[in-house]
This record gives sequence, C-alpha cells and structure tokens, in this order.
Amino acid sequence: MSKQSTVYKHIGVEPITPVIGAEVTCSNLAKQQPPGFLQEIHFALMRHQVLFLNNQGITPSEFSAWASQFGRLRKARRAAFELLEEAPEVAVIVNDKNRPPNVNHFHTDGIFRKHPEFASILHGKEVPDYGGDTIFVSMTAAYEALSSDMKSYLAHKTATQDFMKLHGSASKARSWKGENAIRMRAMAKDHPPISHPMVRKHPVTGQPGLYVSESFTRCIDNVPVDESDAKLLELYRHYERPEFQCRFRWRPNSIAFWDNRATLHYAVADYWPQKRLMHRLTIETDALGSDG
Repeated sequence: MSKQSTVYKHIGVEPITPVIGAEVTCSNLAKQQPPGFLQEIHFALMRHQVLFLNNQGITPSEFSAWASQFGRLRKARRAAFELLEEAPEVAVIVNDKNRPPNVNHFHTDGIFRKHPEFASILHGKEVPDYGGDTIFVSMTAAYEALSSDMKSYLAHKTATQDFMKLHGSASKARSWKGENAIRMRAMAKDHPPISHPMVRKHPVTGQPGLYVSESFTRCIDNVPVDESDAKLLELYRHYERPEFQCRFRWRPNSIAFWDNRATLHYAVADYWPQKRLMHRLTIETDALGSDG
C-alpha cells in the first residue's frame, strides 16, 4: 500500500514539485462530501502549500459555501475588483482587451493587513486558450535556502507593508477612475502601513518562511534606506529562483487553493488581449488548523 493511500481516503494527490504544488482529484465540490474529506484537503494544503483541482463546474454560491467550511470568509469590497450579488464573498477579477492585466510581479494576498488572511481560492471561469498561467513560490523553501548570515540578519527584523505601494502605482491608475476613486481612497484609509516580521513561523507546520512581497513591502524597519533597498532586492531576486516554484496552467473550471502564510504568487501577464475571468474567495481564518 502506498504512503498516499494511507493518508488520503477520499482524494488523490499528485505532487507537482518536491517543495510546492499538488494536483488533487476528487468529486465535484458541490456534492455532499464524506466525513474526513475537508480534513484531507487541509492536510494536503499544509503539505503542498497550493492545491489545484480541475473540472469543478460549480456556481459562485456553491464555491462560497464549500470554501466557508475552511474558515471565515471575507465579504468582498468593490474597489480594485468587481462583485457578485448572489455571492457577496466572491470578487471578480477580469482582464480583457480593454482591461489589460496590471499586476505582473510576485505578491501574497493580505500582507498589508493588520491580520493577514489564511488562504485564497481562485476559480477559473473564462481562461485564455494559452497564456495566463499562475506561478506559486514556496516561501518556506526560499527561507531554507538562505545563507546563515542572511537568516541571522532577518531573525528579528520587521518590514513595513503598504497597500499603496501597489495600488497607488501608475500600473493601477485604472482602479482610480471616476467614482471608483472614492472606494479606493476608503480602502487605503482602512489599510494604513503596517509592520510584520520578515520571517514568520507557520502556525500549523511550524516551518519558518520569508514574509516579504515585492508588491507591498515598502522597507525594512529601523535600517538605512540604502541598506533596506539592497536587502529587499536581494530577497526578491532570491525567491524568484525556479527551484522554489510551480506553475499552473489554467483550464475552464479549474481551482487553485493556496496558503498565504507560506506562498507568493504571480499571475503571468502574457495573454492580452485574450479574456481571463476569475472568481476569488478570501478565507480569513484557518478553522481546521491554527484557528480551529
């Protein structure tokens, strides 16, 4: 009997790389699932950091109901993204000929919040015929590969995370047009700059991981600007190494489910002018893990 079969009774799990990513085979998520199913999904997520589920033809309401079993969902706010009336937790991310993709670097969701979220889930509703992949980075693997000197340097450092570093940039000008500027200003007011440790211990696995994001990390606290800029650039280039990554090619009705406490992701902006429409959910708390 394989090791996998002794752990998983209700799902199949096929790792993509040694450090991050696994494809999961299971029944349609809208169906009633057997006892232990959610725990197996959660276990696989803790082990592989991001999971990919294909052929999940589910409605937004079904998507939201399934995800809510893992923890408290955040109600989506209309600002950078559109909303759905029938599923208020679902944010709609759409790019097409008139709305080119405008986030082309690595980031982790919620790092700019006082209490960052546990996980994010994307459901691919309309995907390009080619292009539009998402790259995921294991920040535990990236931390493990740092030099001893860098680990010592980061041990007690914090960094300022700033919502406006990305959302106030020229690439996000589209979000500030017309009446939406009022919503964006409200978002910025609700998310002032906040400091977090640059290395965080994962609350479930106990593994240390880097916690910086090129999109939102403004500076290392209490060090000279030149030193901060140089060290951050070194870390950004470090976590971009392919051996810490997996890459997912989207298909219609694919789902990606990732742990923001251990990963970064990058939506590859190579598909314009094709259309890419995704539904996203944010899970604030980990009901089956650290918050359970």
